[in-house]
Amino acid sequence: MRFAVVGAGVLGLTLAWRLAREGHEVEVFEAAPVAGGLACAQDFGEFVWDRFYHCILPHDRHTIALLGELGLAGELRWTRTGTGYHVDGRTHDMSTTLDQARFPGLSLADKARLGAAVAYATRVADPWSLYDVTAEQWLTRLCGRNGYERFWRPLLRAKFGVYHDRVAAVFIWATLTRLAGARGGGENRESLGYVRGGYARIIRALVDALAARGALVHLAAPVTAIRPDGDGCLVATPAGQAHFDKVLFTGPTRAARAVVSPELAPVVAAFEARNPTAASYLGVVCVTLVLERPLTPYYVLNIADPSIELTGLIEMTSLVSREETAGRTLVYLPQYMGSDDPRLDAPDEEAVAATVDRGLARLFPGFDARQIVKAGVSRARYVQPLPLAGMRPERDRALPVWEGPFHIANTALLQCATLNNNEVVALADALVVTNLPLLRRRSA
Repeated sequence: MRFAVVGAGVLGLTLAWRLAREGHEVEVFEAAPVAGGLACAQDFGEFVWDRFYHCILPHDRHTIALLGELGLAGELRWTRTGTGYHVDGRTHDMSTTLDQARFPGLSLADKARLGAAVAYATRVADPWSLYDVTAEQWLTRLCGRNGYERFWRPLLRAKFGVYHDRVAAVFIWATLTRLAGARGGGENRESLGYVRGGYARIIRALVDALAARGALVHLAAPVTAIRPDGDGCLVATPAGQAHFDKVLFTGPTRAARAVVSPELAPVVAAFEARNPTAASYLGVVCVTLVLERPLTPYYVLNIADPSIELTGLIEMTSLVSREETAGRTLVYLPQYMGSDDPRLDAPDEEAVAATVDRGLARLFPGFDARQIVKAGVSRARYVQPLPLAGMRPERDRALPVWEGPFHIANTALLQCATLNNNEVVALADALVVTNLPLLRRRSA
């Protein structure tokens, strides 16, 4: 069969790779001039690294397996990292269980409930029941009002912005469950990984592997129309149009609605009805700074001070070797917001100035802006579908079978999961496994 995969992010490229290995003809269409989507690379002048921050966890078995297929298993590096939490003008270590026990502003009872809540969430809780309750309601019930207000609420506001009081508790469950797998050893510290060369190397290896199988990846090739054509579909781009037996659209459904013909619109509507998280997306404006020296000893610094206009600080060079960044410090300063927030369209200079003047300068009173070697801004309007309370998908629903010519295959299909590249690779694997009878019957 001939497949068109719309979108060359991690999901689209992994799907294409799986299909090509099954012997099908595959073409990938990507509107951007580079492949990778949210995992694409950025040129920082003296070095190239990921546009947004990513890491690999020890239990990310789907990602690690993919690295093995691509010949990159030997390039995986592991680092013990730390986490901090800034509140009331002070930064506190939050890297170990003992650090958490020392967190200020919580009584012994509050801390006991906090620890019990994490244990309950990662070992006992039924995630399906957590689609119907907000994170605020669930965490308040588990940790008490003071524990929620003091510890959890600032984190929710930082991560979810306007959605902080509506996001479903299942997202917190998924986050805690994932992070629990990063901890091990006697100190119970996080162990995180990366591939030398960053995700740019992984994406390049995927594109090269596809080429070796005869698959094509078209960059700067936005799909402008998709319409039925006999038993398949016609896919149009500025360069022309071509017939495919099946089209897999990996972008948001709102992007699909903009290009499909009226005959295919019911497919998009049916997908949204079955996968209600497709209706709400988080966006992000991420300021990246290349600095002369480190700011913190942490990979992640959570910030719970409303006077500091930062939602968090990710110091990538606390994870990756500084050999990867020409000896410089690389810092990501993300600000999450709704996908329609006007700040997504603000000028770069405005975003950088706000981050430095009302963020870093308040967090580090002695911060000298002259140590900034390079500043940049990355934006993504549709980072991840967001489960809001009440958006319950059908429990244990099967993944779609690709019997028709056009299908949505995006991250709204994720269930009881937080968005990360391992979940994305796992989704691609599961979609192909679900459709193996069809794929092998038609290719025989």
